[in-house]
Amino acid sequence: MVDQKSQKIYAGKIIAKNRLSKPHQKEKIIREIELHKDLSHTNVVAFHSFFEDDDYVYIILEVCTRKSLVHVLKNRKTLTEPEVRYYLRQLVEGCRYIHDQRIIHRDLKLGNMLLNDDMRVKIADFGLATRVEFDGERKMTVCGTPNYIAPEVLQKKGHSYEADLWAIGCIMYAMLIGRPPFETSTLKETYVRITSNKYYLPSHISTSARNLIQRLLSPEPSQRPSLEKILADEFFSAGYTPKTLSSSCCEWAPKYSVARILPRPKSYAAPVSPAEAIDKISNLVQIKGSRKAASQILTKTSHHSKETEFPSSKDLSSLAYTKRPASTEPRASQFGSSVRLYQMLSTCIDAMPADANPSPVPNPRPLWVTKWVDYSNKYGFGFQLADRSVGVLFNDSTRMLLAPDGRTVQYNDLSNRVYTFRTESAPADYQKKATLLLYFAQYMDEHLIHGGDATRDYGSWTPTGIFMKKWFRTDRAIVMYLNNGTLQVNFFGDHTKVILSPDSHDYLVTYINQQRVATTYHLLQVRHFGCHPEIVERLRYGKRVLEKIINVSGESV
Repeated sequence: MVDQKSQKIYAGKIIAKNRLSKPHQKEKIIREIELHKDLSHTNVVAFHSFFEDDDYVYIILEVCTRKSLVHVLKNRKTLTEPEVRYYLRQLVEGCRYIHDQRIIHRDLKLGNMLLNDDMRVKIADFGLATRVEFDGERKMTVCGTPNYIAPEVLQKKGHSYEADLWAIGCIMYAMLIGRPPFETSTLKETYVRITSNKYYLPSHISTSARNLIQRLLSPEPSQRPSLEKILADEFFSAGYTPKTLSSSCCEWAPKYSVARILPRPKSYAAPVSPAEAIDKISNLVQIKGSRKAASQILTKTSHHSKETEFPSSKDLSSLAYTKRPASTEPRASQFGSSVRLYQMLSTCIDAMPADANPSPVPNPRPLWVTKWVDYSNKYGFGFQLADRSVGVLFNDSTRMLLAPDGRTVQYNDLSNRVYTFRTESAPADYQKKATLLLYFAQYMDEHLIHGGDATRDYGSWTPTGIFMKKWFRTDRAIVMYLNNGTLQVNFFGDHTKVILSPDSHDYLVTYINQQRVATTYHLLQVRHFGCHPEIVERLRYGKRVLEKIINVSGESV
């Protein structure tokens, strides 16, 4: 809405009076206006004025052009921990001000965390807020948004400011995981999970984040940390918080300095500067003229799709590896699994009926490649798996895998011996490759989006991780074959994907469509019941690339 005198733009919250026929509905609007109109804080949506006509009530508010964190999460799926600290700190500051005014918000959620032009958090919607009239008062009204309601509210035990702390825990979880902690398909089941405190924390969440979420989601209100203690928590004190965020973060993950992701010795009192980090990396990898090269790697950016290539630099040529001759590739160890998949897939394609629809597998967990980057003209092929581990198949056929926690590295040498070490204590012989692994990980995290929604929680990561055995391009797709027998084909034209992954005595067939929505079936079910023609066509192509994998030079992968 535009003020005709000042030309200033505002947001208008417009309520139809025909929706205010009952007394409690009118009281709700009056209470919202009365509580909101006197609030003034940088992290609370500013109240300008209100008026009414015969048909509507108009509340004039500060405009927030970047919408809300719901829209950010819809685009991004999950947020990085530095972003979560950035948003959460502002939410806590705004909430602390509201509580100081003796107001409980009672509807804190992602949709009520608006963002202005500068990406500052603005708490909105005081429609369910209430004032605490005296110390120790407990409210009995059951209200709020189902996924964020505290157990004491549901159980009518009486609630106060601690209900907002619970909601902050739900918001933190949702930003990191992509959905609220107690969300289910039915309201009844959601409420059961809230009252029984039943939720799951994926293993890739950092220990400090995990601990803070668990404290905020304590079923006992008195055990939840105060707003002051939240900001003093290790999650904030031990982690990097950006001072500002670009509006591009609504669509893409922010670009952090490599100084923020490289391991830092415990003796460091504070993070090193980007310039210092470049010097340390330059000395580590021993590259001639490397300051310029490292700066190019750190600063060159792109917002392309998963097919984007890793930034190149002539100054890094001394790190290129000589490819191992084909004759020394391991033979037969995976030949049986690829032949078995080929035989099962051939039988399925020949036997299945036309155009049927088998039942999807509920909650499947295929381990697949969610991001990849081809930099084989210099170093190798990088990839991220659905469990958030990151690997590189180097040009000399050695392999290195970084655990989801960013601390544990597994290295497979030319004789297939496996070494495991921490990133901060990489042996001298492996430091160059470990540094390149971190570059690959940073690049994919900052610039590439997930290839689909098939990511699930995979439990604890162990150092016997999955790695890339072979990959190649065709005129139509990129083909990736993992050491556990998983075959993945990503099609260039429509960005669809088909993944065939071993599952006991069967295989799982996962198809990711153009909207990046994944559906998984058992291959034996497809054989008996058929499936959609577009999946069949891609399975036929998968059979053809399997022939290539098995027959090229008479070698297995």
